Amino acid sequence: MKKTGKIVLACLLAAAMLSATACGGRSSSTKSSSGTHDTSADAIIKAGMSADISSLDPHDHNDVPSSYATRHIYSNLVRVNEENEVVGDLAESWEYVDDTTVKFKLKEGVQFSDGTPLTSEDVKFSLERQKESAKVGHLVSMIDNVEVVDDLNFIIHMNQPSNTLLTSLAHSGGAILCKSYTEKLEAEGKKIADAPMGSGPYTFVSWQAGSQLELKRNDNYFDKERAAKNGGIILKPITEETSRTIALENGELDLLLNVGTNDAQKIRDNENLALDEYQSSQVEMFVMNTQKAPFDNPLVRQAMNYAINKDDALIVAVNGEGEVVDTYLAPGAIGVQDTAVKYEYNPEKAKELLAEAGYANGFTFTTFLSGDKRARAATAIQANLQQIGVTMKIEQMESSTFYERTGNGEHDACMAGWVANAEPDNTYRPLFYSTNAGAGGNRAMYKNPEVDALIDDAVTNRDAAQVEEDYKEIQRIVSEDAIWTPLYSEKGLIARNKDLAGLEISSFNMHVLTGLHYEQ
Repeated sequence: MKKTGKIVLACLLAAAMLSATACGGRSSSTKSSSGTHDTSADAIIKAGMSADISSLDPHDHNDVPSSYATRHIYSNLVRVNEENEVVGDLAESWEYVDDTTVKFKLKEGVQFSDGTPLTSEDVKFSLERQKESAKVGHLVSMIDNVEVVDDLNFIIHMNQPSNTLLTSLAHSGGAILCKSYTEKLEAEGKKIADAPMGSGPYTFVSWQAGSQLELKRNDNYFDKERAAKNGGIILKPITEETSRTIALENGELDLLLNVGTNDAQKIRDNENLALDEYQSSQVEMFVMNTQKAPFDNPLVRQAMNYAINKDDALIVAVNGEGEVVDTYLAPGAIGVQDTAVKYEYNPEKAKELLAEAGYANGFTFTTFLSGDKRARAATAIQANLQQIGVTMKIEQMESSTFYERTGNGEHDACMAGWVANAEPDNTYRPLFYSTNAGAGGNRAMYKNPEVDALIDDAVTNRDAAQVEEDYKEIQRIVSEDAIWTPLYSEKGLIARNKDLAGLEISSFNMHVLTGLHYEQ
């Protein structure tokens, strides 16, 4: 089994059993007369996940479930491999002419799945389209323009030096679309999200929101070494954790991308299943809207940090399968700095700060969230806050509604999570930069010119030591401002059928499904 990042495989056995017959193809779980799984190259693999896809437009989302889909439909100029190195995907090569100019050459013969040849015009169109996105535009904010030299060669001109160009291009938001196809679709009043088409290892079949997404193998995929070893993938959102596990045990799923931690030991004990464990780069947090009273007062936010017992949240939410955190990045994240202010659980200190802020009698607010795990963590926080006279109401909603409403800044507070990837700026900029307040990822609605300046310097400064100092200072400031309460980093858990092989695990939760197959 391939590994990406800091991976620990606790068992070589994994989880997921038989599957019902897939629409338009034979299910991987369909057994032959001999009682074995379908081991052919046309097997359809069914994978369960904890939340639904929000969009199949790669420029209109920045969440993990949607990325599972779009990463397998589209290709990027570059990708991050198992060793966290940037390697070519659509790009054959690239060369820095100077600090703000990079020449690229595309691989020859690449086609989109409809047979349209990939050219530099598609790259220019896609990156310019991405720049206009409220969700992922920040990733390519350093790009001034893309100059097309010929069909295979182009130049990216940046408006300033950037240490993050390549890793940003590897993000799922950097997907390259077919210009002619997209323009024709939109001219007809349609959306790319309804009929996605790229150059990735799979092609789109159908999407039933709340039910399933079906993809089939792209037999014309340009990278034969990384081509799919199965006939297709079906992604099924099942928000309730126990239901996901039951679906795995009953054979409705072959793979479970989000294991409910309360069921982890049950899966470990099942001889038909296997559990892969790894250190995730995801951090869970209680986020306060710094633009709304009372959370516009830093003393109130600090009080919340002292009032919340992170151990309670860890145990209640994920049965202790992880570790509490004080930093604003998970321990498994690249670039994590241990300079955050540490707020130890201290209800009396919290009461003192509330009184100083003018809320000696407490207050009432509402927290938005999506998913069972965060709902459980919220109940633990709710109980903690009652001890200091603060009433927290909980409003649970579907993930798409959550992203929309918190993106609009409607929340007082919310339960959220973030998966850091290979570039620290792709965490710091969306989460803390002023212009990304709301839909850009900054759900604390935090605006601090000093932090903005440090983020910008970390991207442009060629002195690696100074960049490290910038990130240390960012951690110190945002934690002193107490815009979140960092809670815990959950242990990464993936379950699969013990006979299912070929999963490429990523500490960034960007697992690659192309290699999945049943061994003979």
